Amino acid sequence: MGDVLTKKWLKQLDLTPYVGRWVAMVRGSVTGVGMTAQAARLASKHQRPKEEPVVVFVSEELTKDEA
Repeated sequence: MGDVLTKKWLKQLDLTPYVGRWVAMVRGSVTGVGMTAQAARLASKHQRPKEEPVVVFVSEELTKDEA
């Protein structure tokens, strides 16, 4: 159930520039991007070392609008 909620929440954001990459987010803001989940997480931890990011892969499906 949490996965479905996360997908709905992510579709509300414009993540089009990040298609094909991993994105780390803290409080609804992109804080790290990478070609791997670990790279995105490390980039995020560099920006916000005390906060744990949510890391997701941005697929084309995730960025498409539902009609």
